[in-house]
Amino acid sequence: MQKRTYLSKLSILLLVIFLSIPTVTQAATDEKTKISEGVHYEYTNKTISGYPQALRNLVVDLNNPYTTVDVGYPTPLNKLSRTTVQANAYTGPGKQVAGAINGSFFWSSDQNYLPMYLIAYRDRLMNAGIIATGADQYVNKPIAFGIDKNGKGKIEPYNLHLSFNHNGIDYPITSTDKHRSNDNLILYTPLFPKTTTETNALGMELVIENVTGGTALNFGETVTGTITKIRQRNDAQASTIPKDGFVLSAHGEAMQLIKDIGIGETISIKTDIDEQWKGASFMLTSGPELVKNGRVDLGIDPNSSRAKERAPRTAIAIDQTGTKVFMVTVDGRQAGYSKGMNLQEFAEYLVSLGAYQALNLDGGGSTTMAVRKPGDYNVSLYNKPSDGIERIVSTSLFAVSTAPAGTPTTVGATLAKPGVYLKGTKGSIVVDYVMDNYYNPVTFDKKDITVSSPQGLITPNGLSFTAQKAGTGAINVKYNTATSTIPFEVVESIHTVKPSSTSVEVRAGEKKTMTVKAFDSKNREVIFDPSLVTWSASANIGTISAAGVFTAATKDGTGTITATLGGKKVTIPVTITGEYVRADNMDSLDNWSVDYTNASASLSMNDKKEPAFEGSGAVKLSYDFTGTTGTSAAYIVAKKPIKLAGSPAKLSARVYGDAGNTWLRGRIQDAAGKEFTIDFTPENGLKWRGWNYVTATIPAGTTGDLSLKQIYIAQPTDSLKTAGSIMIDDVKAIFNANYKEALFKDTGLTFRAEKEITALVNDGVIAGYADGSFGPYQELTRQQAAILLARALDLPLDNVKDPGFQDMAPTMTFYKEVAAVANAGIIQGKDKGKRFDPNGKLTRAEMAAILQRGFKLPLSDKNHFTDSGGSFAKDAINSLAYNNITQGIGNGKFGPAQNISRADFSVFLHRTLLIKK
Repeated sequence: MQKRTYLSKLSILLLVIFLSIPTVTQAATDEKTKISEGVHYEYTNKTISGYPQALRNLVVDLNNPYTTVDVGYPTPLNKLSRTTVQANAYTGPGKQVAGAINGSFFWSSDQNYLPMYLIAYRDRLMNAGIIATGADQYVNKPIAFGIDKNGKGKIEPYNLHLSFNHNGIDYPITSTDKHRSNDNLILYTPLFPKTTTETNALGMELVIENVTGGTALNFGETVTGTITKIRQRNDAQASTIPKDGFVLSAHGEAMQLIKDIGIGETISIKTDIDEQWKGASFMLTSGPELVKNGRVDLGIDPNSSRAKERAPRTAIAIDQTGTKVFMVTVDGRQAGYSKGMNLQEFAEYLVSLGAYQALNLDGGGSTTMAVRKPGDYNVSLYNKPSDGIERIVSTSLFAVSTAPAGTPTTVGATLAKPGVYLKGTKGSIVVDYVMDNYYNPVTFDKKDITVSSPQGLITPNGLSFTAQKAGTGAINVKYNTATSTIPFEVVESIHTVKPSSTSVEVRAGEKKTMTVKAFDSKNREVIFDPSLVTWSASANIGTISAAGVFTAATKDGTGTITATLGGKKVTIPVTITGEYVRADNMDSLDNWSVDYTNASASLSMNDKKEPAFEGSGAVKLSYDFTGTTGTSAAYIVAKKPIKLAGSPAKLSARVYGDAGNTWLRGRIQDAAGKEFTIDFTPENGLKWRGWNYVTATIPAGTTGDLSLKQIYIAQPTDSLKTAGSIMIDDVKAIFNANYKEALFKDTGLTFRAEKEITALVNDGVIAGYADGSFGPYQELTRQQAAILLARALDLPLDNVKDPGFQDMAPTMTFYKEVAAVANAGIIQGKDKGKRFDPNGKLTRAEMAAILQRGFKLPLSDKNHFTDSGGSFAKDAINSLAYNNITQGIGNGKFGPAQNISRADFSVFLHRTLLIKK
């Protein structure tokens, strides 16, 4: 059921100092698949209104004689089950569900998960439901979707006539089988999932038995029964619903309608619907209406929170003829994958598909799209629900194929290894399915499938083959009358050999399997038999087998491994070290998938504007924890656990942080299968922006060789939850507990300010550049100093007062930090406060002044330097000396007019912070 609207925190991606990283716009991707004679599945992922949106559509052609749409409704009425479960339970001979979406809304647990709105099936009223009052409600008008008596899709209003007759007078019945509320007259039927009405003592009830015509409420029919029991007001015992009768339950004003009816009297119950809906195979009410007469026409207040919320959505739509039905979903609440739409955007998208009438269905976490894969009997979940799992729902809508078994026509076959083949290489064909001319799956025996090439490119052996002859052509796969053609090419020789890894790092004595890739003259990868590669290793680094298994020497060293294939050679540098082994360079997503809890998340690779720290790539984890309760987490999961070449002391990684204050952790597994959680940061410790070097100590108690299973971020505190993204690069297993790496590429472990810079980075005060450098000797500007002071002092940035600088506008990046520091009197403006001069270089004297003011350092009566007497910041300079923050530049001088570098300012700021702790 769609969640109530909540106000999400606005996630702001804080920029790395001096570098702006723009939002990535995801290119549109499209997919279209025919899944039955009259049903197509369409998928597109494109940016709409600045947000990525994952959209799916089942297009149902009702002109096809073997295609229809049907509804799955709950039996009993409060039974919830997944759309995929409902669809697969419906599927049977002559009625294959080709695709399905979730249906309409349902009550929560306080009303026993009953459907909220009308459901009718084969001219029988299954649930009368309610119509809400208020323009901000989803279903505030009686509008239904159904398949009418002519087999066409219909989205139209309706008038339900539900009444009882006593002594020739008709009286209206409010609804059926729902919780009775104020002034209601509810008809309880055997469809109600409880044995009694479960009503309180504040009403009156008539038990009706001996019903002629049965208890089915068929449109246009009347049934008659006798009153056998009366429950009076203040009777605490709820009436039992007879299996062959009804209970009329009244409250408030409605009691006046039944108060004079006695035991033994006869009443009749009539159910009817508009003529246009008579004979419909089903009706399902939902809302609001989204499209009317081919135009956006929201049946809800467009300014209401429900209409404006960006969320996953589900809709049903028809074209003007009613012969085409669109079942549409958009995923949401998943950063980097799909944001979700408001109702206006969703309606506009439906119009773009060709919708003439459209009706909103249940959305949020309930949004579900299920599709039958080619050759499958059952449907599978195709969309990505915002909960991370498919929710149980009340009703579903099915795109149904009623086609009979036909003639085998299509074989779903692919190469086990797609690509261009080297002559003499063995390969195989994978057959996934066989379908008939109606797209029904066909049971087959692989032994009855034949493989051939009209051009004689292969020598077949069952589903296996040997590439026999160079040339371009095809492989034909045949089963009975069904065929498939796979484009195929064989090359006589290769042009280039490249290593799978440009370099190799191994521990002393470690075994590692080496592989290479081959390419033809068109730079296409060539499939070849690994046995055709000849391997050799340089002296003193170890040995390598004919199968490419390298065994490193027992001591540190460097050398090369050479691979020869088809007369082409490639050399791979090898480093043997006892200190570390690179677990994964994170240059691809091949071995990584994403998972999440109480969140949404997605994985991607970095782009050109987000440089990797090392190598060609870094894995990017985008997440959204906002609006959730309980611990939220987003995981980078190794599809195959990564072996760590033994039992290291630590794991290390390069992590590009977003200052999200999350908890960076990992999950490892030992040789006994026991799992351990490791911490790269403390709780809320991912405070930095840009690249950082982090390590996690392997806990005691692990046994044997270890493997890495996950790296993840978590946030257990609801008030601290944000959305953002981090990147992970260069994951290493560290075997020397004292091993360290420099934080930035242009500093180093022996750099004079390395300790201070590291501390400020970890506290989120300062950051390096996106390329992994720090720029230690770059001169600091006044704006940059303001940013660092605002962060170090944790100055509030909300509703910050405009100091009125003529050379800075409130829309400028980092304006709030400048304003906060200026308002605090830490950095003063120039020209009597008219200008801030953001790009002006900060002098050592100005540095002293802002540190003394910002941290209220004690002053000194002593003059510590010979060149500071005439400086405006003389007292501040002496204060820094007095507090052991500076010793000057030598020879008794401070150098007040000299510009200060990033490294020097980091040292002074760190020393100041230590004093004030």
